[in-house]
Amino acid sequence: MYCTRLASDVIKTSHLPSSLPSVLRLKRWYKLSMLRVIITVTSQPTTSQVIPLTPQLQQLAPLFLTPLVPKLTLVTTTTTTTTSIVIKMDSQRRFFVIGNWKMNVDKSRIDSIVKFMTAASLDLSTEAVVGCPSCYLSYARQQLPNNIGVAAQNCYKVAKGNFSGEISAAMIEDCGCEWVILGHPERRTIFHEPDDLIREKVAHALKSGLKVVACVCETKEDRDEGRTWQVLEAQMASLAASVSDWSRVVIAFEALWASNTGVLATPNQVQEVLSQLRQWLRHNVSHSVADTTRIIYAGSVSSDNCQEMARLADLDGFLVGSAALRTDIIDIINARGSYVSRIVNFFSEQERSLKRI
Repeated sequence: MYCTRLASDVIKTSHLPSSLPSVLRLKRWYKLSMLRVIITVTSQPTTSQVIPLTPQLQQLAPLFLTPLVPKLTLVTTTTTTTTSIVIKMDSQRRFFVIGNWKMNVDKSRIDSIVKFMTAASLDLSTEAVVGCPSCYLSYARQQLPNNIGVAAQNCYKVAKGNFSGEISAAMIEDCGCEWVILGHPERRTIFHEPDDLIREKVAHALKSGLKVVACVCETKEDRDEGRTWQVLEAQMASLAASVSDWSRVVIAFEALWASNTGVLATPNQVQEVLSQLRQWLRHNVSHSVADTTRIIYAGSVSSDNCQEMARLADLDGFLVGSAALRTDIIDIINARGSYVSRIVNFFSEQERSLKRI
């Protein structure tokens, strides 16, 4: 059940339908000049017809003109007694946050993280996943609720064989997990995994039924020498050759020069690269894939910058490193939830204003 602590007068809604996992349904009944108004917040496409607003409903317009609440469209339908207002997320892509624990946890640390994640009120419109060391995959899956996914941090390109130290896609699934992170910048730079190997890993993981967070990255040298896009384009071309089902792929872009370096990428720098990645998909794969594939950002994401980043036009979530070990991950998962609070507070103020008239 989705509940909000941001406005006490919001009516709790029923369980979200499994077929529409990204819907945020907040309904509140308001009387505006004898009209009953039903307010719905949703990230699903709607077939409602856009019609001119009545003078009373024109009061709502400023909400949708403010840059503080981007990617929202106001759609209304009217019967003789009821006006329905649908606040629709323009994006077809569900917000996605994956917290990568890397090699920083043991069972005790996992228990601590699970405790604060399960105690928090997480935004149900966000798909939340954690990246877990392979030896703890089963344990993490057992401890976490079903609404939080578990991902392996790597897997090999074949199902079985004499590959000491490796883990297969089948093993990940046998642990009850459905995600894997492949091509992580640390695998590329520390373990020198080439594009060809990453491509083979992605192809095998998808063929085996896993969902893949496929990473691309730029280094400080790439940016300083002006070859960021040349590097990313090569990584994307190699990745695309391996993808059999884009609906099971999330692309994660990381600016390595902004990861634990004390230097943060600006929102404009991030948006520029994400936009280029989406345009690459549009021109080299298809319009549909470009419109529906989620592209997320990694690079020192925290409570301090997640809400500003979440408003970027081409950003669909975050790959989180060290902040995933702290309660920051709650704020990051809820980074888009501030939209809901602004919407609720706005309508609450409108209702109070009308009562004073």
